[in-house]
Amino acid sequence: MNEESRSKVLIWLKRRKRLLIGIATILLLIVMVYFVDFPSLVDKILTVGILGLILFIISYTVAFILRAYKLKLIFKGLDKEIAYSTSYFSIGAAFVINDLTPAKLGDFAKIFIIKDKENIRLSESAAGIAIERVLDLILLFFISCFALLYLYLSSYGVASERLILGQTIQFYIVIGAIFIVGILILFLLLLYKTDTILKVIKKLSPKLAHYLGRFIINFKEGMKNFKYHKKELIYIILLGFPTWIIDAAIIAIIVYPLGYDFNIFLLILAKILTFFSKTFPITPGGWGISENVGALFISFFYAPSSILFPEYYTQILSIFIIDHLFRSAYLLIFGGYSILHYNLSLKEIQQMKK
Repeated sequence: MNEESRSKVLIWLKRRKRLLIGIATILLLIVMVYFVDFPSLVDKILTVGILGLILFIISYTVAFILRAYKLKLIFKGLDKEIAYSTSYFSIGAAFVINDLTPAKLGDFAKIFIIKDKENIRLSESAAGIAIERVLDLILLFFISCFALLYLYLSSYGVASERLILGQTIQFYIVIGAIFIVGILILFLLLLYKTDTILKVIKKLSPKLAHYLGRFIINFKEGMKNFKYHKKELIYIILLGFPTWIIDAAIIAIIVYPLGYDFNIFLLILAKILTFFSKTFPITPGGWGISENVGALFISFFYAPSSILFPEYYTQILSIFIIDHLFRSAYLLIFGGYSILHYNLSLKEIQQMKK
C-alpha cells in the first residue's frame, strides 16, 4: 500500500471512528450476552424482581441527590451560587452522555450547562467540575484502600486455603494495594509536578497532555478560593464518602436476592474498579470492559479456581451486566429528560469540547 492509499485509509478510519467503535461495542455486547446465556440473564432479572428494581431506583436517586448537593457546595466554595436544579440536571445530562459516547463528553456538557444557566465565566464553571473530579478520584482511592485493608485483615482464616495460581488471597490484596497507592502517587505528582509529568505524557499523546494540562490548571485556580471556604471543603469531602459508597453498594441489591453471599466490601471495591475502568474512553459507557473488570475481580476471591472455572465466572459476569443494564436504563430516563430540558445535542457537545 502506497503512502497516498494509506493516508486515505487513515482519513476514512478517523471519520468513521465513532461508528466503528459503536459497531464493535454492539458486537462485544452480543458476544458477552451469548457467553453468559441470555435466558439465564433474563431469569436473574426476574429474580431481582420489582422490589429489587424499586430499591435500585431509590438508592441510585439518593446518590444523585447527594452528588448534586456536593456540586452545589463546590461552586459555593468558588463564591458562585448555582441553583440546585442546575446542579442536579447537569449531572444527569453528563452521566447519560458518558454512557452513550466513548469520548467522555459529559463533563464538557456539564461545564457549559452550568456556565449558560448560571451566567458565570467558562473558566469558573470548568474549575468547579475539575475540583469535583479530583476530589472524587481522591475519595475513591481512600475508599479502595480502606476496603483492601479490611479484606486483608479479614482474610487470615482463608489465606492459606484459597490458592489462586499458587498464591494466597492476601498476596493479591497486597498487589492491589500497591497498585492503587502507585496510581495515587502518580496522580499527586501530576498535581504537584505538572510540567514534568505532562512532558512525559505529551510524548505518548499530545492530545491527552493538552486536556490534562487544562484540567489541572482549572483545578489549581479553583482551589485557591477554598482557603477562604474550609468549612465547605470539609462538607464536600464528608458528602463524597456516602455518595460513592451508596453508588457502589447498589449492586448488593442485585447480588443478594440471587443467593450469593459476597462480602459487601468486596462488592464495593469491585464496583469502584468498574468506575475506574470507565475513566478510559474505550467503549461507550465502558460496556464490555467494566463488567469483565468487576467479574474478574470477584472471581479471584470466590470462583473455585478463578478463570479456570468459566461457568462460575459467567454467573458473576451476569450480575455486573444486570447492574449496568439497570444503571443505563435509569440514566436514559433521567439523563434523557435532562438533555431535553437543556435542548442539548451530541453535535453541540462535540463542538464544546473543541
